[in-house]
Amino acid sequence: MATSAKEFRDRIVAIITDRQAAASASPYDWKVCVGAVSAARSEFEKVAVTGTAQDYATVVISRLERLRDAYYDPDGEYTSGRSDIGTVVEMIRKASKAIGQ
Repeated sequence: MATSAKEFRDRIVAIITDRQAAASASPYDWKVCVGAVSAARSEFEKVAVTGTAQDYATVVISRLERLRDAYYDPDGEYTSGRSDIGTVVEMIRKASKAIGQ
């Protein structure tokens, strides 16, 4: 049975939750990392759950890529937080490829 957009949303929630835990444990600029993942969660939550899982994934990825490209937290010594958002995007992209198979 095909994955629904709602089921894929649940998968994204799990991805972001995992990344939030990893960001919290980061030995470098953990506040910046947590802030970036929180920003990704906030942006993701703005996306309406409609269409197919693949369509939904495409919209979420597009929104998060725009966020990543514009994101910059000046408080980081080693990171701006952009790479943390990029990691979320890549994990969602990988999960979306799996539903297309």
